[in-house]
Amino acid sequence: MIYTISNGILEVGVNSLGGSMTSIKYMGEERQWQGGPEWAGQDVVIFPIVGHAGAYSAQGEIFTPKSHGVARYSQFSLEKQEEDSLTLSLRSDEETKKTYPYDFRLTIKYKLKDSEIKITYKVEAERGIIPFYVGGHPGMKAPDGSAVIEFENEESPVLYPIDGDGGVRIESLKRFVADKAFFAECKTFQLGSLSGGKIRAFTADGYVYEYKSDCPVWAFWSNEKGGDYICVEPWWGINDFPAAPREITLKPFMNFADREGKKFSYTLGIKMA
Repeated sequence: MIYTISNGILEVGVNSLGGSMTSIKYMGEERQWQGGPEWAGQDVVIFPIVGHAGAYSAQGEIFTPKSHGVARYSQFSLEKQEEDSLTLSLRSDEETKKTYPYDFRLTIKYKLKDSEIKITYKVEAERGIIPFYVGGHPGMKAPDGSAVIEFENEESPVLYPIDGDGGVRIESLKRFVADKAFFAECKTFQLGSLSGGKIRAFTADGYVYEYKSDCPVWAFWSNEKGGDYICVEPWWGINDFPAAPREITLKPFMNFADREGKKFSYTLGIKMA
């Protein structure tokens, strides 16, 4: 089921299957990628694994996860809906335990304020302590799949190559062009140790997407072969890589939650340049 919230500036659609956004209209104009042969999705709720991870060990057993984990394939329940906000939740079941053996409750809240969407994830353990990654994957319209990425602050981030075994420091990074040639070279551009300042993506049709979060890793991606979209993704985790530990609790950037739970959030704003 598609749920819709609006505030007169933004109108956002959220699918109960996967819990992710399917439409983001700014002043009546659709600004979210609506899918195509280059990428069928529009957004992904990433939990509890990031990316195309290899088999991992948990509780003494071996599990092979699906891409980005279990949330994107699961049916969420409606917890609360108001005109400008929506809360969905997902609990572990027999299906999720086929690839992630923990008892959890994942809650996602979408809240609109002016031209911004605030997305908040809360992860709780139903019993014990659980390890997990979580994050977003919003795909926004961008002609030719290209955008100029600009950081609010001059950054010296750590670059984590998608197939690499360690990070490389980049000095004095303020902006870069994320286009098809760029993604053909790097596939997914993963940056850590950013300052927490805003990240802006400027598109050729005059729009600016503005992102803000204290997440430890930001990923930038578009299909190098086509598609008029750009993804700027907040991750509390990192894509699996060859030298990463197989034991899930030992993976870098791993989060842990008990019954009290933990919250993580980011904002996505839209405006004209």
